[in-house]
Amino acid sequence: LVPIGTACDSLGCLSQVKVSGGTAKALKGRQVCCDQSPHSKQKKNTVSTKYFMGVDEAGYGPNLGPLVVAASLWKAPEDCSEQQFSHALAKHFSTAHWSPSCQHVPLGDSKKLYATRCGLATLEAGLLALQFSLAPACASLGHFAQRVIRPEWMDELNALDWYAGYAAEPIPSVLELTEVLRLSRLAQSKLAPVGIELIDLKAAVVCEPHFNRAVAKSGSKGELLSRTTLELVAQLLKQCPASAEVFCDRQGGRKNYLPNLLAAMPDEWFGELQVGPARSSYQSCGARPLTIHFSVGGDSFPPTALASMLAKYLRERLMRPLNAFWQGHLPRLRSTAGYPVDAQRFRAAIEPVAERLKLSVNQWWRCK
Repeated sequence: LVPIGTACDSLGCLSQVKVSGGTAKALKGRQVCCDQSPHSKQKKNTVSTKYFMGVDEAGYGPNLGPLVVAASLWKAPEDCSEQQFSHALAKHFSTAHWSPSCQHVPLGDSKKLYATRCGLATLEAGLLALQFSLAPACASLGHFAQRVIRPEWMDELNALDWYAGYAAEPIPSVLELTEVLRLSRLAQSKLAPVGIELIDLKAAVVCEPHFNRAVAKSGSKGELLSRTTLELVAQLLKQCPASAEVFCDRQGGRKNYLPNLLAAMPDEWFGELQVGPARSSYQSCGARPLTIHFSVGGDSFPPTALASMLAKYLRERLMRPLNAFWQGHLPRLRSTAGYPVDAQRFRAAIEPVAERLKLSVNQWWRCK
């Protein structure tokens, strides 16, 4: 048994139900968060906002470079559904590649927007256009990182020699700033009429030493990913005084996330809404309505897509100084993306250098 959950009966009284085996059967088919008090009804009538959050990762599979988990938080009208949100953005935000004077803002699964042969232009165009709607344009990757990477992840990133040059890298790196600002104005002009607004973009950058320590402790990189994801969600939910819906990409073959949710957010009372082949959904009896989905192919939904773009962009930008560091010692060394097969080639080449520099394998090589 995991902790006792709560549900509300039709009179507004709290009744306790046991959550067992990852299933809250007594909560199925019911509104889990349903405070029926007069105060609650009055407050609901004054709330006109709903929050949407999307979460995704980049770098789960590689042995080299960071694991990046990112989240985007949006505000929309209270009655906006997932489908309505997607429909509202469909005309002017798409996976079509960037071109000069294009009249759309690139937004979609990062795997569709980025390919090594095509470069970062499309990914950068959409991501920076939307991020610059939150704050004035910045000129360096270091400044950008300070905006989007949570502070607790910055110290280790800044301490590792192979990432040392990242802060001075330019932003944007491919496009002209004037083009990014044009796209940013375009994005804002299309979002405002439909009442949708980007509120925040944040990321956790898990560098190799932290990755290895966490996996050694839990025995699973899946547990590390789940915990990092839900910690990021919990932090951003602090900005959500009203109803919130969170969309995460399902991680591997896992379907049951209830124990992870209860562990990561002990102040929430989660019950299971559905667990199926495509989606697992949970709802909380907290201070405000909260639903969290884990979906297969969830990165097509705009908030999750933008999170995917931020995660991929940060990882790709951080792999550049990593490659440059080792190429400074081995000028003929071919760059790597860090994925398992090619990572072995890269490891064999740099291992003698790492030994000479007194860098242990656990500092630069991810164990899983």
